[in-house]
Amino acid sequence: MKRIRRWLVLVLLAAVLGGTPTLAGAQGKIVWNFPHYAAPTYYIMQNYKEFAQRVQEKTGGRLEIRIHPGSSLYPMQETHLALIDGRAEIGPVGPIIMTDIFLATGVVDLPFMTSSLEEHRKTAEGLRKFFADELGKRGLVLLAVNTWPSQQLFSTKRPIKTVEDWKGLKIRIKGSEEAALTSALGGSPVSVPFGELYTALQRGVAEGAITSATNVIPMKLSEVTKYINYWHFTGAGLDLLTANRKAWEALPPDVRSAVTAVIREMPLEDKQWADAKSWDERARKEAQERGMTIVEVPPAEIEKARKLARPVWDAWTKRAGEPGQRALQEALRILGR
Repeated sequence: MKRIRRWLVLVLLAAVLGGTPTLAGAQGKIVWNFPHYAAPTYYIMQNYKEFAQRVQEKTGGRLEIRIHPGSSLYPMQETHLALIDGRAEIGPVGPIIMTDIFLATGVVDLPFMTSSLEEHRKTAEGLRKFFADELGKRGLVLLAVNTWPSQQLFSTKRPIKTVEDWKGLKIRIKGSEEAALTSALGGSPVSVPFGELYTALQRGVAEGAITSATNVIPMKLSEVTKYINYWHFTGAGLDLLTANRKAWEALPPDVRSAVTAVIREMPLEDKQWADAKSWDERARKEAQERGMTIVEVPPAEIEKARKLARPVWDAWTKRAGEPGQRALQEALRILGR
């Protein structure tokens, strides 16, 4: 009876403080949930799994980070909301996806802003403090600046080598800027959760998708598409590892230090960027081995698309306001433009 009364007291106290105690928490073990939309076999998730294991080891089991890949805990578009309101303690903010709330952080992922992984990392590194400040406005702490590989165009029926080929094509997009880009090039943007991409392409809901070539294997896109069209929309795609500030500050100082030490010692960021490059290179070979065709888009067509995409930048800058304008100026300065 005494144990029951004690547990009820804990429940009531947690309700007042805005949380729900778990049995693990009551025993002194802290459990964090880490939702992500990437497939469990993808390098991003493999590295995050190693990160979680190292944190558990370094803290002597005091902090357990439970990884939930493939949108198994929250849909892609809800992940950042779960982080903001504390339903998840740690997870990713992908600026190109989360632009409605973290609009200004999407500057590096604007179409044709960068053309290589090296350019993307250089620009993102230069904007690290800006990212941290913007995330901080919504109660998030920036832990690491990680990446997806370059973004290309998969298509199911025909190669997309020219701007003209985009006309009427139903393209699965992520985020407002990709939708605007697709429209500017004559296509029809289709919003489909990442976990449903395979089915959407299989059923013709979408005839193409803007995503990384590395998704050939984990998302089995070679089964439902025939071409990877190298438009080089972006040199990469950011994956900002963040923590809910309240959850972060509630950790004992030595546990916080352990988390940041693991990020530094792995080193997590270097692994993510190096894997993005190696996986991208391997994806081209694997796609061809599975019968897909690699389409090299002529530079003249890419330049034509880049000019058509400039209104997307203008609309983004207007929506992003002063912070976005500042970020854009700084990004262009870093790139020497």
